[in-house]
Amino acid sequence: MTEDNELTLALKTLGARMISPRACIVRTELMPTWRDLWHQRQRWQRGALENIGMYGMSSATARYWLQQLALGYGVISLVSYLVVSVLAYFAFGLLTIVVFWAILGALFAVERIVTVWPGGWRARLLAAPLLIELVYASLLQLVYVKSLIDIAFGHSKSWNAATVRPPSP
Repeated sequence: MTEDNELTLALKTLGARMISPRACIVRTELMPTWRDLWHQRQRWQRGALENIGMYGMSSATARYWLQQLALGYGVISLVSYLVVSVLAYFAFGLLTIVVFWAILGALFAVERIVTVWPGGWRARLLAAPLLIELVYASLLQLVYVKSLIDIAFGHSKSWNAATVRPPSP
């Protein structure tokens, strides 16, 4: 399902070094609907999990295993935070804001804006509210959990190609 990822792992396993030319610009198609985005990300996530599972733990795959473990940690952390916040609200009737975490959140927002800076003012405007990022990160975490469940229970996989509209003039 992710032949480019599998090919990269195969080449790295054989000792090849992957490089990208400085002028290389990587683009991906924007999915026109949330459903198409879900299917695209699930295909990529499941493919990544299956690929590292196929190649096992090695120096060629260690970075990718670490990324997947970090995603799992992110899922656990976000769910734990939300559960504790809701429980605290119902138990004590208030939500507390910890200055350290507020500053850290602001740094993440700044990082998002700086990262998309070359994309122009629209990309910067979209990156500014971290809430949008949180919704997107939550979608990716759901995709991660769904992919793990599908692999564990042997659910079939499919390509789920999106119907992409031509770019507007």
